[in-house]
Amino acid sequence: MFIRRDVIEDLGESGFNFVKAIKYISKGKLNITNTCEQINKTGIGSIFIVSITGIFVGLAMSTRLATELTKRFGAQNIVGGIVAIGVIRELAPVITSIVLAARVGTAISAEIGSMKASEQIDALSVLVINHIQYLLVPRLIATAIVTPLLTVLSAFLSIIAGMWLTKILVHLSYTEFLTSVRLFISSNDVYVMVLKSMIYGIIVAIISTSTGLQVQGGAEAVGAATTKTVVWSMILIFIFNYIITAIFLGV
Repeated sequence: MFIRRDVIEDLGESGFNFVKAIKYISKGKLNITNTCEQINKTGIGSIFIVSITGIFVGLAMSTRLATELTKRFGAQNIVGGIVAIGVIRELAPVITSIVLAARVGTAISAEIGSMKASEQIDALSVLVINHIQYLLVPRLIATAIVTPLLTVLSAFLSIIAGMWLTKILVHLSYTEFLTSVRLFISSNDVYVMVLKSMIYGIIVAIISTSTGLQVQGGAEAVGAATTKTVVWSMILIFIFNYIITAIFLGV
């Protein structure tokens, strides 16, 4: 078969875990302290790397667009709009989510995988604590809140970096750059960016928690789980990126 059986089982288990988590959230069974701790871990610890990534994405886009549009078409006044379209519609939510999958997702998977290997998950069951409610729900809420905020930060820094570099390269004023951004970007683009990033954050939380709970063995199994987290998070992010783009921004 093109899709292996274990892949279907893993994705199926992730789906069931998501449904269980939503059930607990809908009933208000939340650990506020644990959730706030996860928000702090996910958000504060990711600000630096997301900021650096966003800045250099903006610089890279502006370097090519400013020179090409100016030399070939004399259209440097639309550089800001083109940069903003690329960043807000696609790059900011996707790249930020991939960064979180690599940084936060692997940490979650390794942490929970180590708990599973050391039988701490079984200890939770003995204490009548549901592991989905205790482990997945706080992380799910944290990533759903933090990922859009980090995405907005990334998009903002990308556009500011692009504006600064365009000023240096083709002497386009900040006012003209921002005017172009306003002409090309609508509020719908921002709403879709936030929706995308929220969904991608949820994907990272579900996949990383599920792979951690599937660990059977020692350190090698934990390492395999973290690798699986990054691979499946990236695949699902790209799949959902196409689906959401086709629904909201497709012709």
